[in-house]
Amino acid sequence: MEYSMISFLISVSDMSTLSKTKKSSKTKIPLDPFVGSIHEELEAPVTSEIVFRKIWTIRKFRKTISRRELVDSPDFRCSVNGVTTYWNMSIRFWKGPNGKKITNPLVLCLNFTGSETDKLGQARVRFQFGTWNADIKHWECCPISNVVINLENKHELHSIGFETLKIADRHITSDKDLSIMVKIQVIHSEEDRCSLSQDLSRILNLESQEFTDTIVECTEEEECKTFNAHSFLIKVRSPVLSMRLRKNNDEINQNICYKLDLRDLSYNTAQELFRYIYTDKVDNAELHANKLLPISTRFDIPGLTALCVRALVESLKPNNVASILILADQCNCETLRKAALHYCEESEEIKGNVHIGSSLAWRVMEMVNPDLFLEACESLGSSSSNLSSGGDSSD
Repeated sequence: MEYSMISFLISVSDMSTLSKTKKSSKTKIPLDPFVGSIHEELEAPVTSEIVFRKIWTIRKFRKTISRRELVDSPDFRCSVNGVTTYWNMSIRFWKGPNGKKITNPLVLCLNFTGSETDKLGQARVRFQFGTWNADIKHWECCPISNVVINLENKHELHSIGFETLKIADRHITSDKDLSIMVKIQVIHSEEDRCSLSQDLSRILNLESQEFTDTIVECTEEEECKTFNAHSFLIKVRSPVLSMRLRKNNDEINQNICYKLDLRDLSYNTAQELFRYIYTDKVDNAELHANKLLPISTRFDIPGLTALCVRALVESLKPNNVASILILADQCNCETLRKAALHYCEESEEIKGNVHIGSSLAWRVMEMVNPDLFLEACESLGSSSSNLSSGGDSSD
């Protein structure tokens, strides 16, 4: 089956669509912007180790998702040790070759919507999705994920992770409801807060530009946008970026000695690049890895390369393995290429998708790198003719 994503990673601009639901000419009552209810359970008695378990119950699940393009949970919060974080979950859908949405499998997203704290900096977040098995009364859990979030006193939506879920009859209750769970642990210990990584993160995020001597130029919505940085860190972390520093003569701000032209990068991508340069971390690595991997090889930052490879390997799915193979080949990343080929060889999920070769990424691979395409065919146990052929299929 060939299908592509209906943007499931929510951007800030998407939020306006969540609060305004269009009236259908066939529906007398407008749909509520949020679906179902959330209730909370705590899993650990020790304050510093509290795990919040948030359960999202979607009533009349199949009927509900058939009527909506976007399905979003009510907001919820997690408060521990003086830090309050705000979240929601959302469901997004694939679409098939005919342009119609596919309701199974679906994509479940966890979205960080803001925080309130006196302890500015970063926090580590561990989270895990689960789906309730109504037949045996047990949670079927996905792997645990780890991310780093910035704690600031503002509300701004960021999607920090997602899982593709296949909903079966066993997940639907006798009342036709579905329950989805996320476990969240926010770790913001004094040791973490006083680490060198956290201190450097605060330096990067400071609105005061004290001690900065470099202006970095990047692009946002086709216009130049800048932020300040420290040349000594750039020189230490990347010899290639160090060579790109140019003298800057600014009579108004004489502290700015250097200019770094990165206008071929978006502002968000440049921010994540510098977050790594300062802290050895990337926010939402699985979302940025495909952009940061070629940047890391281009600027000779091997630690960032390794981080991106780990994130991409963990994200391997039937619908993205071809794109990741192409990316690994373009970046001359043998570790990622071998991991993707091993996934093709071992994953039963991808072998069950008989028309996977009809997707654009597979066709591009066949044209630009036929040797890699044939190697992927061998790993899948398919001939290139079978992989190339495909037709319409229904879920």
